[in-house]
Amino acid sequence: MSLYKRGNVYWTYVWVDGIRHQKSTETGNRRLAEDVERNFKDELRVARFLPAQPKPEMKFGELAALFLANGNPRPYHVERLKLLLPHFSEVPIGRINRNAVQEYRQARHREKERLSDTTINRDIECLRRILFWAVDEGTLLTNPLSRVPMVRERRKRRAVMSVAEEQNLLAAASGHLREIITAALDTGMRRGEILAQRWEDVELTRMLPFVCHSKTPEGEAREIPLTSRSF
Repeated sequence: MSLYKRGNVYWTYVWVDGIRHQKSTETGNRRLAEDVERNFKDELRVARFLPAQPKPEMKFGELAALFLANGNPRPYHVERLKLLLPHFSEVPIGRINRNAVQEYRQARHREKERLSDTTINRDIECLRRILFWAVDEGTLLTNPLSRVPMVRERRKRRAVMSVAEEQNLLAAASGHLREIITAALDTGMRRGEILAQRWEDVELTRMLPFVCHSKTPEGEAREIPLTSRSF
């Protein structure tokens, strides 16, 4: 039974694809309410097969919730949204443009001193990714940030651990961590790759591990020679 009386008026509650839709029949007459409910169900069934209608007036907070539920988000999307939502939660997605991004960049610099443009670029890339998802879902016709340029990032010199620092690190590490650190130093493997390795993935005769749990582009597997110290 999907008709319920609230006060003197019947309301109908209809479930479609796991989503509950409700509507007031605006009548206390049971027979009229059943006619309204029948028409409401027909409208919802037809709407399932119609193209999605753009909703540029949708608030970014609502879009973010839909993205987190249905957009296959990555952990870094969740972290970036913690920074984006305080600024864009109540902003209609159709109004998130170049000027809005520039205001966000300035606000982030005011909030935190010595914040690099590289960090803010990652925030904006996440924002742009969510808006592209909105285009794919039919919520937006175009992504207003598709052509917004990022601030040029300065290349920083990568720190290289000296032999003395390496020896100090290994001396201070506990036994099980020392083995993991040694493998990372000698092979360049990531932490997740090292922890996911199994003996069956190592060709013992050639001391050659086969990395099959990788975060490299496309997740391709690769072989990495072992040193005598890391074997």
